[in-house]
Amino acid sequence: MTVMSSSRSGTGLKGSAATVGMMEGAFFVGRSELLNWVNGLLQTSITKVEQCASGAVYCQILDACHPASVSMKKVNWMAKADHEFIPNYKALQAAFDKNSIQRHIAVDQLIRAKYQDNLEFLQFMKCYWDHEGDRDYDPGPAREGKTLPPWAKGSADGALRAPGEKENVRPRSSSGVVTKVAAAADAG
Repeated sequence: MTVMSSSRSGTGLKGSAATVGMMEGAFFVGRSELLNWVNGLLQTSITKVEQCASGAVYCQILDACHPASVSMKKVNWMAKADHEFIPNYKALQAAFDKNSIQRHIAVDQLIRAKYQDNLEFLQFMKCYWDHEGDRDYDPGPAREGKTLPPWAKGSADGALRAPGEKENVRPRSSSGVVTKVAAAADAG
């Protein structure tokens, strides 16, 4: 399934955010910076660009740009298979149309969870958010109580882990020895 949104009239921005090209600065943003941005914006702990393949992340990013324009109650964060991802992309397409965003959504490619396809679409979403995003967006209430899958949940203390950082590793001193505090916490 390939989806294309309707044309967009100008927004007054230098080359409107909805029609940015591949030479836009956001397309030169690296994987780590994108993941840190998504995790900070959506209060998640995504570690791979491919985890955006369900479309839920893209829906919420667009909701951060245009609050209430995405029907977040229809977004399935727990989707695991290609056929479960499709309704998320339909919600995203409806929001693109509602906001007159002219952008090809290559659903067939995105749902395969291939790194390059999802990286490029995430770079577009970052560029769009840079132009249109709501800096006071609160992602928790916007999800309307939907449970995040384990791979997307933030850490227990609310802090986000860096990509590749393990969740349940005991802190070690600079010498590599487990600290007494960590050992005591494990014992208690």
